[in-house]
Amino acid sequence: MNTNDKPKISVAKIRELIGLNFDSRQYFFAKADEKWLSLLWENGLLDEIKKKAPDPTKQSYRTPELQYLAKVAEKDPTKVVDIMLQISSKPEVFNPEVVDRFLWICSKLPAEQLARMVKKIHEENWVKLMSIFNDPGFEYEKMLTILFGAKDYDSLLLLAETILSIRTKEEVEKSNNRGRSDNPFYMDTLSYTKVFEYLLAIDEAHLERAFAITVKALGGTTLLGHENEEDRVFHFDETYHLFDVDFFTLKPGQGEHYSPRDEVRELAAVVKASIEKLIGNKCGDQDFVRRIYDQYIKILPESRTIWRFQLYAYSLCPEVFKAEIREQIFRIFQYKTPGDIISGAEYERFLQVTFGMLVDADKRAYVAKIIEWFTKEDWEPSGRDILSSVAAFLTADEKLLAEKSFGPLKPDYVPQTTIGQMYSGTVLPQAPPNTDEDWKKPVPEIVEFLKTDWTPKALKKKYKEEEDFLRPIDAEGVAERLKSEIASRQKEFIEHASLFFDRDKLDPHYTYAFIQKLYDLVREKKITAGINFVGVFVLLGAITESANKKPFEEKPADRNGWGWLAYWDAVHNAMADLVKEMLGGGDESLAEFKANRDAFFGVITYLLGYNDPAPEDEVLETAKSTTGMKGDKGAMVSDPFTMAINSVRGRAFQALINFTYRDAQLMPKDQPAKLAPEVKKLYEEVLGREKTRALFFMFGHYMPSFYFRDKEWVRGLLAQIFPTDPAKEYLYLAAWEGYLSGNLYEEMFFDPDIQKLYERGIALKDIDDPSRKHFKDLDESIAVHLGLAFMYYKDFGFDHPLFKAFWANPSERQGEFVSLLGRMFVSGDNANANELLKKELRAKERLKEFWDWALAQYQYPNLFVEFGFWINLEKEVFEITWLAEHARKTLEKTSGFLDWDYGLLRSIISFANAAPKDALTIARLHLLEGGVRAKQGRRHMPLHIDNEWFDALKVLYSNPATKKDTYTLIDDLVREGGSVFWKLKEIL
Repeated sequence: MNTNDKPKISVAKIRELIGLNFDSRQYFFAKADEKWLSLLWENGLLDEIKKKAPDPTKQSYRTPELQYLAKVAEKDPTKVVDIMLQISSKPEVFNPEVVDRFLWICSKLPAEQLARMVKKIHEENWVKLMSIFNDPGFEYEKMLTILFGAKDYDSLLLLAETILSIRTKEEVEKSNNRGRSDNPFYMDTLSYTKVFEYLLAIDEAHLERAFAITVKALGGTTLLGHENEEDRVFHFDETYHLFDVDFFTLKPGQGEHYSPRDEVRELAAVVKASIEKLIGNKCGDQDFVRRIYDQYIKILPESRTIWRFQLYAYSLCPEVFKAEIREQIFRIFQYKTPGDIISGAEYERFLQVTFGMLVDADKRAYVAKIIEWFTKEDWEPSGRDILSSVAAFLTADEKLLAEKSFGPLKPDYVPQTTIGQMYSGTVLPQAPPNTDEDWKKPVPEIVEFLKTDWTPKALKKKYKEEEDFLRPIDAEGVAERLKSEIASRQKEFIEHASLFFDRDKLDPHYTYAFIQKLYDLVREKKITAGINFVGVFVLLGAITESANKKPFEEKPADRNGWGWLAYWDAVHNAMADLVKEMLGGGDESLAEFKANRDAFFGVITYLLGYNDPAPEDEVLETAKSTTGMKGDKGAMVSDPFTMAINSVRGRAFQALINFTYRDAQLMPKDQPAKLAPEVKKLYEEVLGREKTRALFFMFGHYMPSFYFRDKEWVRGLLAQIFPTDPAKEYLYLAAWEGYLSGNLYEEMFFDPDIQKLYERGIALKDIDDPSRKHFKDLDESIAVHLGLAFMYYKDFGFDHPLFKAFWANPSERQGEFVSLLGRMFVSGDNANANELLKKELRAKERLKEFWDWALAQYQYPNLFVEFGFWINLEKEVFEITWLAEHARKTLEKTSGFLDWDYGLLRSIISFANAAPKDALTIARLHLLEGGVRAKQGRRHMPLHIDNEWFDALKVLYSNPATKKDTYTLIDDLVREGGSVFWKLKEIL
C-alpha cells in the first residue's frame, strides 16, 4: 500500500481487502494514514464505529477503525472532530469502546477543537455512560489542562460540571460497581482528574459559576440520603457523614482520596474555599451577598453537613446575616436532644465568631437556658464546652454559676470535630496506674475493687480528662489485667470463682473476662494440675439460678456509654465454650466427670434454653450476622453453621455432644444404648421447641453422635429432625444441609430410614434462597455423599435405587459428582483416596466403568465438561491409550470444551506419541471447535499457544499417519484464529 500519495485504490478493492478477515482489516487500518481519512469516511468504510456494541456492559479494544482515528487525530484534528460529532452515543447505538477511544482522542486535541467536543461530552454525559467501567479520569485531567492553558474557562467549567455529575438515589441503590455502590459520583477517582484544583484556580470573572457548580453537587450528595421523620433536626439523613471535618478550618487537599466519602470531603472543601473567595471581601455589598445566598445556599436541601456549611457562610458576613445568626444560635433549644446541633466543631466555632453580635438580653437568655438545660440532663461536658466558647461574654455571676454547674471553664477552648485527631498505633487499654499493690491483694478484695473503684462508670469519670487515646484507662484495661492475674494465680482465683457473679454490683464485662480466661486456659491446656473446680460450678450454677428467677435482659443499645463492653449474651457464650472445653479432649474430662455430671448437665440444660439464636436473627432485615452490610446488593444472612457456633444454644449443643461421649464412658460396655433417659428427654425438648435453622443444622450435623448410641431412638425422631410439614421446610433444609456436611458412615448410609432421607434429598427442586447463605451447597453435598459411597461401598453401584434416582434427570449436581471423583481420585492428592486406589483394584475399575457408563448413557455437555479432572496421567490411574480415547469421546460430547484443561495440557504430548489419531481429534476439538470457533458462553479464544500443544502438534506433523490432517488443522488455526497461532507455522 503506497501511503505517500493520495489513495489510488478503488473503494471496492478496499472493501474486499478489509472484508477478508480480521487480520487483513487490522493490517489495512494500521498502514493507512491521514490522507485516506476523507475517502474512508465519505464511503462508509468507517461505519463500524456507528454500530452498537454487542454487549454495551463490556469494553474491548478490537476495532481497527477506532485505532486509525486515534492515530490520525493529531494530523487532522478538525476532520476527526467533525466525524466524532456525528457519532451518537444514545442507548440504541451506545458502544463503550467508541466513547473510550474518543475520550483518548479528546485528550490530545488542540483547545479550539476540544471545546467543540466538550459540548457533546456534556450533552451526552459521557461520564455517566462510562461509569460502569471505573474510568480513572486521566483523559479528563488532560482535557482540563488543555482548556485551562488556553484560558477557555467556559469550556472548562462545562466539563467540570459533567465530571461532578451526581447519581440518582435509584442508581446508587442499584449500583454494583465493584462494591462501591455508595459512590455519589459517576467517576470513582475524581482526584485523578484534578477537577477540584482547576475549579479553585479559575479566574474571578468565572468564580460565581464555579461556586454554583460545586455547591449544587454538594447539595446533590445530600439528596441521596433518606428523608427523616418530622421530629428530627434535619430533613435528610445524609449518606456521606463528614465527622472529621470542621468547615471553619477545612482546606482543600488536606487528605488522600481513598473512598467516595473522601471525594465528598474534598468537594466540601472546594465549596467552602469558593464561598470565602466569592463573598469574604464583599460583605459591604449586602445586595450581592444576599443574592449569592438566596440563589445558591438558601435553596440547598437541609442536612447536617449543609447546615454546618451554612453556619460558616453566615460567619463570613455577620452584619448581613444578623437574623439568621440569632436563629441558628437559639436553634439548640428547639429539640428534645441537641446532639445533632452540638456534635462536631461548627456550632461552637460559630458561637466564638458570632455570639458578640447578639443583643445583651439574648446573650443573658442564652446562657441561662444552657445552664438550665445542660444541668437537668447528663450533658455536663457539653455545657462546659459551649459556655467555654462564649466565656469572654459571660458576666461574673454567670461564670460563677457555670463553673458551679459544669466545673472550670476553658478560656482557650478549641472545638473538636466528632471524629478527632487521627492516631497511629495500637490501642492498648490500661488498668488504673499505681494499683500494682491492689492487684496483689486477696481475690475477695480485688473483686470489691471491681464493684467500686474500677466500675466502667467510675473509671470514665476519674480518668476522662487525662485520657491517652492509645492508652485509655478503662474497664477493658482492668479486664486484661484481671486475666493476667488469673493466669498467674489460678488456684486462688478458681477457688473464689463464685465471687465473679454479682448481678447488681459487678459489671458483666468482668464476669465475662473471668469465664473467658478460664476457657482460654483450658483450651490451651495451661490449667495447673490438681485444681478443684467446685467454685466454677458454683459460679455457673449461680448464673443459672439467677436467670430462673429473672431472665437476663438483652444488651441495651448504648450500654450506658460502654456499648463495646461484654454483656450477659457474651457471658453465656463464654459459659457454653467453657463447659464444652472442660468436657472435651483426652480420655478424661478436666473436671472429674462422674462427680460433676449433674452440674455439667444442669448448665447445658439451662444454656440450651437460652434465647440465642432467635428466628429473627435469620431474617435479613434483622439478622445479627450477614455476609455484607445490610442493604448492600448481594448481602445474605450468614450460613446456619456460622450462626450456630456463634450463638449460645449452638455452642451448648456442641457441649451436649461432648457430654454424651463422657456419659457413655460411665455406662457398662455391654449396654447397647449409650444415652441416658434425661439426655434423650432434653434432646427431645430442645428439638420440639426449636425454630431456627442454626440449631436444626446442628441436629442434622451431629446426628451420627446420637445414632450410634441409640439407633432405634434416633430413627423414631427422624420425622422431627427432618420435618415434612411445608411450613417447616426451611428447618428441614437446614437439618439436611447439616447432615450432608458431616462424614459419611456406611451403616447409616444403608439404613433404610436414612436411605429415604437421601431419596427425599434427591427429589428436591428450587431450594435456593438468595437472602441466605449455605454452609455447603445442597446439590454439591449430596453429590459428595453419593460419590464417596460409589467409590468406597461395594454395594452402592449402578443398579442401586439411589444411584438410579440421582442420575435420572440432568442437573448440575451430577457434574459435581463427576468433578469430585476426578479431583479426589484422579488428579488430587487425597491420602484416603490414594490409599483406596492402592489397596482396592475395584476402585480403579469403578472409575473406568463409570466413565464408560456416562459416555453411553448421557449426551448433555454440561456433565462432560467436568471430566477435565479425569484427564491425568500422573497417578497412572488410567492407561495412556485408554485415557486418550476417553478424552476424545468426552470432547466430542462437549464440542471441545473442558472446565479444567490443565491435565489435558500435561497429557497431550503423551497422547500424541501413544494415540496420535485420538490426539489429533482432541487438538482439533479443543483448540479449534472449543476455542476459535466457539464465541459464546464459557468457550473462548486461547490467549496464547502453550508449548505442550506446540510440541504435540509437532509430533503429529512428523507422523505420516496424521501429517496431512495436522497441516489442515494448523492452517485452520492460523487462518481463523489469527496471530495467537502464528507460532504454529514454524512446524510446517
